[in-house]
Amino acid sequence: MALPVLHLQEIPRDGLSLSCDVLADELALSLDEVQIPSGLSLAAQALKVGAVVHVSGMLTGTVRRQCVRCLKEYDEALRLPVAGEFHKDAEQEQKSEDRGAADETGDDLYAYTGEEIVLDGMLREHLILNAPMQPLCREDCQGLCPVCGQDWNERRCGCREEAKASPFAVLATLKAQMAAEPARGGKQAGHNKK
Repeated sequence: MALPVLHLQEIPRDGLSLSCDVLADELALSLDEVQIPSGLSLAAQALKVGAVVHVSGMLTGTVRRQCVRCLKEYDEALRLPVAGEFHKDAEQEQKSEDRGAADETGDDLYAYTGEEIVLDGMLREHLILNAPMQPLCREDCQGLCPVCGQDWNERRCGCREEAKASPFAVLATLKAQMAAEPARGGKQAGHNKK
């Protein structure tokens, strides 16, 4: 079963439980954002309070990432809590106090029109915001040789690493020159005074 559309009149007072598969195509994710090699699963609860619908649940499955050190792709297990508060467009703009209440609960705010709520935007946003800034295939990843590109996780190469000059090396040189100049400059200043 693909990602369902929630119909307001079908959500009972005690809430609606849903369990479904979520396909990568349904979330319109680019390869640069998040790669999903196979579908994800969503288990969620929708609770309606007036025209406001609270949705919370868990998105599980596998995502594919690229390590920033060795550049290899690796699969990572995903267990991502998701939560959102859906308001009708007009209500969301008119009730600023509702926004404050949603911010206090930690739920993100989303808008819906008509009588249908689509969850793809909320799930897409949670997946993108959950992606690590510096994904690593493992904590102790050694990365690649900067000279030949050998993967150091497989074996060390014979390349000698070039010592990287510090960007502050120029300042150290200037400091040394300035420290040496007062000794020379003092004699010249003395000559100018005579």
